[in-house]
Amino acid sequence: MPTGSTEKIPFEKLYQDGEKSGPLMPWNIGGPQPAVRAICDRGGFRGHVLDLGCGLGDNALYLASRGLRVSAVDISEVAVQCGRDKARDHGVSVDFQVTDAFRLAESGVRYDAVLDSAFFHTLPQEEVPRYTELLRTLCKEGAELHLFTFSKELTPDYPGPRRISEPELREAFGADWDIKVIEATRYHSSLPPEAVAQMVDPRTFEVNAPTDNLAAQMVDEAGNVVSHIWHMHAVLRPQATRSESPA
Repeated sequence: MPTGSTEKIPFEKLYQDGEKSGPLMPWNIGGPQPAVRAICDRGGFRGHVLDLGCGLGDNALYLASRGLRVSAVDISEVAVQCGRDKARDHGVSVDFQVTDAFRLAESGVRYDAVLDSAFFHTLPQEEVPRYTELLRTLCKEGAELHLFTFSKELTPDYPGPRRISEPELREAFGADWDIKVIEATRYHSSLPPEAVAQMVDPRTFEVNAPTDNLAAQMVDEAGNVVSHIWHMHAVLRPQATRSESPA
């Protein structure tokens, strides 16, 4: 049974196919996520920011346009090249890298802030400890983490990737991070409800999810689906204050 691992998702093929990918690439909204933009505009990012799983680079480009130093990584060469082209066209500087996120620790670079916009929920449950260890290695003490992930509580039967509960987030991050807030926010997509209904149902991992859970779905002015997801804001504790068990 599929687990939501990045190994199960053919990201490179999706980006190569571009518009032909249709409902398989709902995160391509042609600009930054409004929730990310809002956090940036109120000063929620600082210093050297890492965008994990940056995709086509729109979030990274917005952060850089606001004067932040930004590094952005993705495993897809096509997506990263698209981000580089956009950066050149807009005169914005972003350090785009094609790499597996789990290899970043080898560089020795440490960051002041990390953005995870819908990357965490692509990982299978068994990779969560490896991911949190990666963040500890990549981040300076006091670093800010803004993580966006689909939620068991908010969208339990909605088609798409693996769901994460609030207790799971606290268990995964509470020992090392001071969790400031876990709150519902909105995640915009490029898909109308009828296209979302063609996606994978997380309960059965089958295509063509039931449409009854989409009847009252929010849509934006273009008629595309807007989902409620978790936004977790956390700050990395000093080494001496970290605990063996979650907060």
